[in-house]
Amino acid sequence: MIVLGHKGYSAKYPENTLLAFRKAVEHGADGVELDVWLTSDGRVVVNHDPTIKENYGADLKVKESTLDELREYDFLGERIPTLEEVYEALPDDAIVNVEVKDVDAALPSLEIVKGYGALDRTIFSSFHEEALEMIRDASPEARIALLVGRPYKVYEFVRLLRRLKLNYVNPPIMGEKIMGKFTFKFYLRLLNWMGVRIVMWTVNDVEQFRPYAKMCYGVITDEVEKMLEFLGRVR
Repeated sequence: MIVLGHKGYSAKYPENTLLAFRKAVEHGADGVELDVWLTSDGRVVVNHDPTIKENYGADLKVKESTLDELREYDFLGERIPTLEEVYEALPDDAIVNVEVKDVDAALPSLEIVKGYGALDRTIFSSFHEEALEMIRDASPEARIALLVGRPYKVYEFVRLLRRLKLNYVNPPIMGEKIMGKFTFKFYLRLLNWMGVRIVMWTVNDVEQFRPYAKMCYGVITDEVEKMLEFLGRVR
């Protein structure tokens, strides 16, 4: 099972920063999960929200700001990173799950990944079907994942599996509360039967995850070391 640090090793380090990404891998994670947006000057940057207010303290919208403007602010000493900087900071075998928050960032992100020769270790995920469709049309080799956040998406995955040629489905661990444990487990088994790899998010309670672990290809977690210990991979 692959272990991806959610926004890096975000339980201990400032999320979605180069420090958090490096620390996730240093502590044994197979790679990281991150979120991307496109700036007004065409740069793909890593940030979770439409603005940088929550982490950087400035009420700037990413899409309406330049990279230089965004980098006037810091998050515990860390500046907002570009996607290029992430690939440069991590080892050549680190897996990167690029969550496309901004549809406009889909194709620029794909081009960056191609430029680093990293298609085989990158997963493009999104709640936006349009973003995944753009990436699939531009690159049959790209690995794409449907993020499941709303209950209705659970029941649309068969249509989307064919349309988007999905490699992965990324359901939330909270799906068990929404669907019930029996139905959630049935859903995961159905995905397995259809040959789709499951990468579950955001898993921080290992006991909650235990009933589903054998059905998952990967897990996205804030708690990198706790998850590795659960899997018997402590360094």
